Amino acid sequence: MNSVNTSSCYLADIDFDDRTFPFSYGLLPASLEISVVKVGLLQPPLLLSGDKGLKIVCGRRRLEVLKRLTDGAEKISFYLVENSSAKELFRRALWENLAFREFNLVETADIYVAASQLFTADEIEREIMPALKLPLRPRFRLRCQAITEFPGKLRDLLALGIFDAETVDLVGEWSDDERSALTDLVKDAGLRRNKLREVVSRLDDLARRDKVSPLKFLSAARKAAFCEDGSIAVELLRGHLKALLYPHLTAARQEFAINQEKFSWPANLRLDPPPDFEGGDYRLSFTFTDSREWEKICDKLNSVALEDIDELCQRG
Repeated sequence: MNSVNTSSCYLADIDFDDRTFPFSYGLLPASLEISVVKVGLLQPPLLLSGDKGLKIVCGRRRLEVLKRLTDGAEKISFYLVENSSAKELFRRALWENLAFREFNLVETADIYVAASQLFTADEIEREIMPALKLPLRPRFRLRCQAITEFPGKLRDLLALGIFDAETVDLVGEWSDDERSALTDLVKDAGLRRNKLREVVSRLDDLARRDKVSPLKFLSAARKAAFCEDGSIAVELLRGHLKALLYPHLTAARQEFAINQEKFSWPANLRLDPPPDFEGGDYRLSFTFTDSREWEKICDKLNSVALEDIDELCQRG
């Protein structure tokens, strides 16, 4: 680095909208705010002169916390960097951040795409992708590019870790309207990583199967899972999509339930089919509190005709 000078400025003099060095995105940890309140900026940030104010090279997270706490009126000391290339500054910011934390999905994508504009293809593969823990495969590059083009609300969910990388790949080809509707569903249903991945996977499979927009099934699923209090019941949502995706399984469950009604099982006796009726064992379970209840259960089981059991288990 050729020239670094100590200077001071007001937070209002900093261009917080500039993302030339995109090393921070998402909610800031509460511990960082506590630290800033207690001790302020222990290390002056590294800033660069720009057309609309000072650009942030390093130290964005603490500056954002301080800005929120003081409405931008605080005066700070900083290091003003001059006569340095963007590549040199980018490399310094990358490694200084990595010394203290890991990047979330959005940060990783933004950093990779920004670095691609500064570094050669060889430098990207030898230095940037290993630093970001990105495998050297095309789909990971495409994933990063897709994330940078996602709408803000979806990027916020990614930064929070609500979406995982596999879900990102599924919605990579969705339209903005489809992604926006999904974002609303996540908020209303309180979906999180694993169940969210399942829901998105089923929506995507249904859309590809019928060659329609995922919106068609997403809207229908919302209605099917809508509750009187305005929330979305996750289990009803998942069940609705599973029934659409596997109609034969749904029919088998319904037929099993109808056949089982013939037995008039008591509340403390339960018969469950194999998972998804794909072979395997039927499971019979019951509870009892005394010999009288035990005797009733045994009498009930002994009264069941073998023909009825054969009919009940014919899909096994």
